[in-house]
Amino acid sequence: MSKIRIYTLVDGSERTIKIKKRMTLREEMNILGIRESDILNMKLIIQDKKY
Repeated sequence: MSKIRIYTLVDGSERTIKIKKRMTLREEMNILGIRESDILNMKLIIQDKKY
């Protein structure tokens, strides 16, 4: 199972990051180079691996 978070920014662009265990939202934003004021919406997507 993998978790992906999609950030929609106020300028209309989207940034995506694969979530690792014990990663905070602040760490995600630092990796993506965005600030809290840049974020319009956040969406969490959980993908199940089916074989």
